[in-house]
Amino acid sequence: MVPPTTAIADVLQLRGEKGWLSPPLVPMYRSQAVLGAARTVRLASGPGEEGLMPLHRLLDEDLEGRVVVIAGAQVAAGAVWGEIATRAAVASGAFGALIEGGVRNVTVFRDLELPVWALYEATVGPGPDVHVAAVGEPVEIAGVTIADGDSIVMDWNGVVALRSHDVISDACAYADAEESVIVSLQDGSTLAEAYQPKAEMIAKIRASRDAPARPSAMT
Repeated sequence: MVPPTTAIADVLQLRGEKGWLSPPLVPMYRSQAVLGAARTVRLASGPGEEGLMPLHRLLDEDLEGRVVVIAGAQVAAGAVWGEIATRAAVASGAFGALIEGGVRNVTVFRDLELPVWALYEATVGPGPDVHVAAVGEPVEIAGVTIADGDSIVMDWNGVVALRSHDVISDACAYADAEESVIVSLQDGSTLAEAYQPKAEMIAKIRASRDAPARPSAMT
């Protein structure tokens, strides 16, 4: 089960961690829950030796189960992702794309059912003064470091990046607690009464965060 991104983000926040990427990324086309592994690209200003060709080669890779993550795309004059990139990504098996910059041809995202989150829409293309600076290296978006292979969760509500999966079980329990609140409210409980399961879950996560680390066993 993939918990909602809202639950994952709340648990990360309670644990004193980061990982949510929305904002600044906003949905250009969103879908039901998608869990994929990041395939990272970092762009930089200037024409570079090969321009955007390394991105084109990446989109010809086997991208089954991957989410293409392009950081630094805001340095481009316009959109770095559109119909051509989308069709190539879908043909290669990609699960989605995160673009820290501009995109265009957004109706194609819906037609091909590829979830895409980006900073903004742009009419013009990227222009010549942008190039791929790195592929497969850690990138940073909104203060969140994303390494190649990190888990990306995308759904109707947002997008988050996870360095490890240990947060998933807490997020599932947190989501169950929130659902219990909603059911209780529908059954006529007061908010104070209904909120108790979520309050207990919040306290549990905070206690786990604040607990001192166990000393390692001597060997």
